[in-house]
Amino acid sequence: MSAPTSFLLAAVASLAVAVVLLTVGLRQVGAARRVDRVRLPARLLHRPWWGSSVVVVEYPAPDGSPLVARMKMFFVYAPGASYEFDGTVWANRNDPTDVTPRQTGRVTAGAVVAIVGATFLLVAFGTGLASAIIAASESITAA
Repeated sequence: MSAPTSFLLAAVASLAVAVVLLTVGLRQVGAARRVDRVRLPARLLHRPWWGSSVVVVEYPAPDGSPLVARMKMFFVYAPGASYEFDGTVWANRNDPTDVTPRQTGRVTAGAVVAIVGATFLLVAFGTGLASAIIAASESITAA
C-alpha cells in the first residue's frame, strides 16, 4: 500500500469517527439544555478552601422542605472572571434533586465528546492534505 493511500485511509477513518463523535456530543449538549430548570435561592453550606470543586448547598423543595445537594462548581480566580457561587441553583422541574449552578445544565460530557470529535475532524483534514501532498510530489518526481 502506498503512502498516499495510507494517509487517505487514515483521513477517511478519522472523518468517520469525527462525524460520529460530533453527532453524539452535540445531541448530548442539546438534551442537557432542553431540561426545564427553575432558579431557586440556595444557601452555601460548605465550600472547599483548596483542592476540590464540590460545594454543598441547601435549597427549597417544591413542598418547601429543605433539600441538600452536592454539586460540582468550577471557581475561576482571574482578573475580570470571578465565577463565584451567587446564592442560587437551577433545579430540574421534574427531579428537584437534579441541581446545577448554571441554567444550561450538565453539558460538560457532551461538550468534551464534541471537542474530541472536532479534533478528529482536524486530524482528517491534516491526513487528507498530507495524502494530497505526497501524491503530488510522487507524480512530480515520476515525470
